[in-house]
Amino acid sequence: MSDGWRVPARATTNAGRSIVVTGAGSGIGQATVQVLAGQGANVVAVDLTPESLAWLDEAPELAGVVRVSGSVTDESTNAEMVAAAVKAFGRLDAVALNAGIVVLGDITRGSIDDYDRVMDVNVRGVVLGLKAALAVMEAGSSVVITGSISGLGGDSGLWAYNAAKAAVVNLARSVALDVAHRNIRVNAVCPGATHSAMTAGVQGHQQGQAMAARVPLGRFAQPWEIGEVIAFLASPASSHVTGVAIPVDGGTMADNGQWATYGARAAGFQ
Repeated sequence: MSDGWRVPARATTNAGRSIVVTGAGSGIGQATVQVLAGQGANVVAVDLTPESLAWLDEAPELAGVVRVSGSVTDESTNAEMVAAAVKAFGRLDAVALNAGIVVLGDITRGSIDDYDRVMDVNVRGVVLGLKAALAVMEAGSSVVITGSISGLGGDSGLWAYNAAKAAVVNLARSVALDVAHRNIRVNAVCPGATHSAMTAGVQGHQQGQAMAARVPLGRFAQPWEIGEVIAFLASPASSHVTGVAIPVDGGTMADNGQWATYGARAAGFQ
């Protein structure tokens, strides 16, 4: 290559990087902690209560993970998680702002209290995380926000969640533009149907079967599959990727919705 370009050393790993993960008590957040630690990252795991992080007690290989308990809707929790990373590891290289909740029900039956709660956790929590992290991040750092394909399109009965996830997807884009001159990257990961506490109620039932049948790959994602994409975006391997929202949905967003997938037709869904 005429310009002398070559892959930088350790560009494909998070080894030695200091990374905060919110919503680390279960699902995608828990899997992300495991993926990052497996790559050699120094991880701060954040969730609402000490009990929700007790799963770490059963994983001796994760003994080095630092724990922070508290609500991401509180400025103090966000300040604490950033301070914990800097104190334990000397810096903050990346943050995965993953904490989120969902409330079911259409807009005619849903309450403003439900809407406020979803926006508080899913949007305010991300904004507070961004402000706390960006205050200490240096060049080469990365922010990954967990959005959803529900932020890229609408769903029946998820109006508040749709609004919140659409907000953080565009938040990622706009903040990416604000901090690009500092060589800090901001991206969103947009999972589709994923095995987690949020989808536990439909799994094993016809609704869950119908959802899986409409995924071109024919199944829900495993949380670690989302965690791997988060880890990629947190790492130097994605050093020229910023301001994007990446669907991790088994091809769901590739479908315009007019026709059932091959798998759906085979399963009897038209």
